[in-house]
Amino acid sequence: MLPVVNNTEVRLVREQQLFNGRPFHVFIYNKVESISGLHQHDYHEFTLVLTGRYYQVINGKRVLLERGDFVFIPVGSSHQSFYDFGATRILNVGISKQFFDEHYVSLVPYCYVASQVHTVQPAFLTYIESIIASLNFRDSEFDEFIEHVSFYVINRLRHFREQQTEDVIPQWLKFTVESMHDKSQFSENALENMVALSGKSQEYLTRATQRYYQKTPVQIINEIRINFACKQLEITNFSITDIAWEAGYSSSSLFIKTFKKLTSFTPGNYRKQLTSIS
Repeated sequence: MLPVVNNTEVRLVREQQLFNGRPFHVFIYNKVESISGLHQHDYHEFTLVLTGRYYQVINGKRVLLERGDFVFIPVGSSHQSFYDFGATRILNVGISKQFFDEHYVSLVPYCYVASQVHTVQPAFLTYIESIIASLNFRDSEFDEFIEHVSFYVINRLRHFREQQTEDVIPQWLKFTVESMHDKSQFSENALENMVALSGKSQEYLTRATQRYYQKTPVQIINEIRINFACKQLEITNFSITDIAWEAGYSSSSLFIKTFKKLTSFTPGNYRKQLTSIS
């Protein structure tokens, strides 16, 4: 009999259905809705957000994941995704239980919560994106790449410094940053809009974002804009100039410079090399 959570049947996904005897099962794709519903695995899994944002409900706890965030879901944890913000591009990796027990189990902290959101370092995220975009390797090399990423992700579970728990960040600041993801806020006069939403002075807002996010308001705005631009490059045929304008950049050159700084690609190369593995 399958387990029941809140009177909802939890579907069990088995390793033998997906892995074909290999240590990993990998998807890199744009998601707009969950087709699996509430489920659990007899293998381990982690999901890393490349672009976009979405919710995961893990063992009854709802968490928000954005670009660079990941969750590690061990065997038996019930979970379901919700794509309330539109298309989200994710790297999803399943790890066979046998391979995990042989190579990774010693890295997992003694006390670990499956619903904890972690963040990869920007340089490592850039590395991941550059490899995914090129895909110029053989199957054996791809396995080595996934093994490398998995080792990094699982070892990262020990880095609890990055747990910015929601009850620590002031409610007004969470509201401000959340509201800035609305296109009407970040596309024009973004900094002025952010200050107005906060109800604080620009200096006070800057001190708060640096304290709680280790970023200035302008850095937060640029990340939101470039995340929006990535999604537009992935799912539309709009010109780069049009996307730059839609994202809030009056100058295409500034857009391209900012895009490359945050992703390591020009917008043209990002779109050209974009591909999916399924």
